[in-house]
Amino acid sequence: MLFLVFSAFQQTFDLVAEDYYGKELKFQNQIEKQTNQQQVHDPIACLVLGNTLQIQFPKELLHNKITGDILFFRPSDAKKDILRSVSCSDSGVQELPLHLFSKGLYRVQIDYASGDKKYYFEQNIMIP
Repeated sequence: MLFLVFSAFQQTFDLVAEDYYGKELKFQNQIEKQTNQQQVHDPIACLVLGNTLQIQFPKELLHNKITGDILFFRPSDAKKDILRSVSCSDSGVQELPLHLFSKGLYRVQIDYASGDKKYYFEQNIMIP
């Protein structure tokens, strides 16, 4: 019995990550952004129209300036990832020319804010 008690005190218990609590707060913020996105009635639409990729932001959020980042993540080749700032028109549309992209699958990840509320949206798109 003494051996078990002694060996229990010799154990070290390390956290999975050094900055465990900081990462937990960041993860909680991400969950809140996704929850906010789910509460929007008019979701973001990503459409390939002609030679452009159009991103339509929710009309209900246009009363405030929309800011943030759009990452076009290419799972098969990180060199083909594209990062852009949100710069939509007054009607909530942001257009990007298709020549920026390679043909294939991208994962659109939009981390944005309208007023003091933050949102996060993800969707797969296929560039023809």
